[in-house]
Amino acid sequence: MFLISESSNLNFEKNSEYEIYHNMIGIFEQLKKKKIKLNLVDGNAAELDNTGAEYEIRLGVEPEAETPKTKLERVLSKIIFNSPDKEFKKYLDTVKPDTTKVQHTLLLKNLKIIYDILEIRRVESCYGEIYPGANDRFVDARVENFKKQVPDDIIPIDPIEALRYARYDQIDLVLKSEFKAAIDYIKAVELTGKKGAYDLALMYWEKVVQEFLFRKKEKNENQELEDFLSDDVRNQKSKDGTEESKTNSEQNDDKSSKTLEDVINEKIEEEGEDKSKEKDGGTKEEKTAEDKKSKLLSDFKTPFELDDKSKSSFEDTRERLKKSGKKEISTVEKELEKISKKKVVEKSNWNNIQSHITVNEHKHTELIEFNKTTSRKLKSTFKKIQGGRMSEVDSTGEDIDVEAYIDFKINKIGKFLVNSKKFAGFDIILAIDESSSMGDHMDTVKRMCATLYDSISDLPHVRLTIMGWNGTAGHCYIKKITKPTQIGSLEAFGETPLAMAIGYAKHEIEKMTSQRRLFFLITDGHPNEHADIAIARKGIKQMHHKGISCNGIYVGDNTAENTAQMKEIFLDNFVICENFEYVDTYLMDKISKQIIRSIKKVNFN
Repeated sequence: MFLISESSNLNFEKNSEYEIYHNMIGIFEQLKKKKIKLNLVDGNAAELDNTGAEYEIRLGVEPEAETPKTKLERVLSKIIFNSPDKEFKKYLDTVKPDTTKVQHTLLLKNLKIIYDILEIRRVESCYGEIYPGANDRFVDARVENFKKQVPDDIIPIDPIEALRYARYDQIDLVLKSEFKAAIDYIKAVELTGKKGAYDLALMYWEKVVQEFLFRKKEKNENQELEDFLSDDVRNQKSKDGTEESKTNSEQNDDKSSKTLEDVINEKIEEEGEDKSKEKDGGTKEEKTAEDKKSKLLSDFKTPFELDDKSKSSFEDTRERLKKSGKKEISTVEKELEKISKKKVVEKSNWNNIQSHITVNEHKHTELIEFNKTTSRKLKSTFKKIQGGRMSEVDSTGEDIDVEAYIDFKINKIGKFLVNSKKFAGFDIILAIDESSSMGDHMDTVKRMCATLYDSISDLPHVRLTIMGWNGTAGHCYIKKITKPTQIGSLEAFGETPLAMAIGYAKHEIEKMTSQRRLFFLITDGHPNEHADIAIARKGIKQMHHKGISCNGIYVGDNTAENTAQMKEIFLDNFVICENFEYVDTYLMDKISKQIIRSIKKVNFN
C-alpha cells in the first residue's frame, strides 16, 4: 500500500506529507465506513476523539524524532483494530472497591494507565504485522520516546513503571527489577484481539500490582510495629528506672504496672479514633496525611476482584486472546488489500491521473559534451550492419522485377511488382528520475544522454525520447526531450511519483507505431507511496503484452530491499548499478544490441 519505511527515502514525507496523510485517512475511512476528520495543528500531539458517528484526529506536524506520520499510524491502528477505550472506561465506573474515596480515584487512574500501556503495544503489533515498515518506525519511536522520558538508566521501582519500561522495550532494566512479569504481559498482549489489553490489564492489576501493594502494606505494617515496639520498650525501661525512687505515688505505680500488651492496645484504640475523625472531616493535619496517600504504593483495606476472567490462568488467557487476534488481523488485512487494489486500479487509469500530470516546456540549451569514443564505436557498428535499401516482390509495387515478370509469363503464377521495404526502426524511451536525490548525478546523466543521441544520429529510423520525471504535492512533472539541445534542461528536485511517471510513459509509448519499442526506467530511490510499486508493475505488464520491451535500472546499493523492489516491478528485466558510470556502459550495450538485432531482422528476413 502506501506505508513504507522512511529509512531509504528520508525526504519523501517532507515533500508530500499532506497528500500522504489524507490518502491514509481515505483508505481507513473506506475500511471503517465512518468519516475520519484530520486536523493538522502545530505541536507534537496525536489525539483521537471518537464521537460514535465519526472519528476526529488532531495531528501535530512539528518535525521531531517521531514523525507525524508514525504518530498518525498509531492513531489509525487504534481505529482499525477497534480499541475498546469506551468499554473499558464504562467498566471502570462499575468498580466499587472497599477503600477510601482518594484510593478509589487512584485505583481507577492506575487501571487506566495499565490499560493504555498494553493497548498501545497491542495495536502497534497488529498494525506492524500487516505493515512491517510501520512496525520498524514504532520500534524506533519507542527508543526515542523513552530517552526523552527517562534520560538515565533507572531500574523501575513499582509494577506499573516496569510495565511502561517493557512497553518501550527496556527489557534489561526490567529484568533488574522485581517485576519481570511486566515483560510477559507486554509480549502476551501483542497480536491479540479487541479484548487483549482489556483483559490483561485487569489481570495485571490483580496478579501483579495488587499483590505487590498488599505485600508492601504488610511489610510497612510489620516495620511500623517493629519500630513502635522498639520505641515503647525503650520508653518503658526509662520510665521504670525513673520511677524506682517514687514509692509513694499510686498514679505512677499504675503506669509502671502497665504491660507491653496494654500499651499496644491503647495505640490501636488511638488509631481507631483518628480514623473515625477522618471520616467526619478531620483536622487539617489529617487531611494533609490523606493527601499524602496519593501515591501508587499506598495501602488498600482488602484485596478485591475485578473480573471473572481474571480467574483463568495467565497462559490460558494469553492463548485465547492471541487466537482471536489472529482472526482479527487476517480480516483487517484482507479488507485493506481489497481497498488498496481498488485504489491501484483507479490510479493506474490514464483518465484518472492525467489531470495530475504536467508536461513542462523545456528551454533549448547549449549542446552537452558527450563521450566521443563510445559514440564513434556505436556509429561504426550500426553502419556495417545497416545495409542498403531492401525491396520485396509483391502484387502492389511500383516497379517491375524483370526475372519475376518472365516467370509470371511462363508459369502464369507469381508476383512481379517491386515494393520498397523500409526499415521501420524503433523508438527508445528513457524515463529518468529527476527527484532531488539525483542532484549529484545529473551531469553524468546529461553526458550519457548526449552520447546516446550522437551515436544514433546517422540512423534516421531510430528515435530517442528522454522523459525526465519528478513531482511535488501529489503532482507529476514531465520533461519530454526529443533533441540534443534540450538535454541541458534536465535538473533534480522534488519527489518520486513512480506510478504517474510510468502511467504517462505507457500512454506515450502506446501511441508510437514503430516496429520496435524499447522502454528504460532509471531511478535511484523508492517511490513516494508503496502502492506505486503495484501500480508500476501493472503498467509494465500491460506494455509487455503489447510487445514493448521494458527494462529497469536502479542506481545504488545492491541490497535485498532494492532488489526486491525492482524485481516486483520488472521481474528479471532489471539491473542494479553501483553508480552512473555502470549505467552508461549497460545502457549503451543494451540499446546497441537491440538496434543491431532489429536491423538484421529487416535485412535478412
